[in-house]
Amino acid sequence: MKIYITRHSLTTWNEEKRLQGWKNSDLTKQGLEDAKRLGNYLKNQSFDGIYSSPLKRAKETAQLIFPNKTIIEDDRLKEMNFGDYEGKFIDELKKEKDYYTLWNEPQGDFSIKNGETYQEVVDRVLDFIEEKYKENKKCIFITIHGMLFTVLNGLFLNLPIEHFNEVNQNIVRGCSLSLFEYNGKEFKIDYIGKDDFLESRKTKISYK
Repeated sequence: MKIYITRHSLTTWNEEKRLQGWKNSDLTKQGLEDAKRLGNYLKNQSFDGIYSSPLKRAKETAQLIFPNKTIIEDDRLKEMNFGDYEGKFIDELKKEKDYYTLWNEPQGDFSIKNGETYQEVVDRVLDFIEEKYKENKKCIFITIHGMLFTVLNGLFLNLPIEHFNEVNQNIVRGCSLSLFEYNGKEFKIDYIGKDDFLESRKTKISYK
């Protein structure tokens, strides 16, 4: 099964460098344009299913990419819930021990207060993938989020949760395209963060 993945497009909280989990902020003008560019790039690609996180920024990104297609929302594709830290400025959070642990010392049972654990996020996203594989989907598209993408990247590299910090140095760009594959037993990464169809950008996105 081929899994095409994009992260939601640029939002106001992304620009303001705030932590964004289950809480939401609007897509920016650049975000709207990027989603349309990805849609144009994919206009001749067919999918057995198009799925999105139900969070507004992801759902709107998917609708802009596929304006005439059916998009199925799935709670298992939501971003990690960052609890009490949601909406706070990244620079301020970097002073907090729990925030450091979140990114640099990930553990299955760790969560920000009132948020989700890594294991809870892993369980729900793997459940989604297994379900779609068992439904005999050959090629799907999902619109998700930055930390969820990091989790998927770690899983597809067969990393234990404790090593997810190896793949979270930079967060994948919004509306870039990645392609993973799953055969029911093994994972394969074809490419990550393809963005030559978007306007060029030199800066990397980091929350660490």
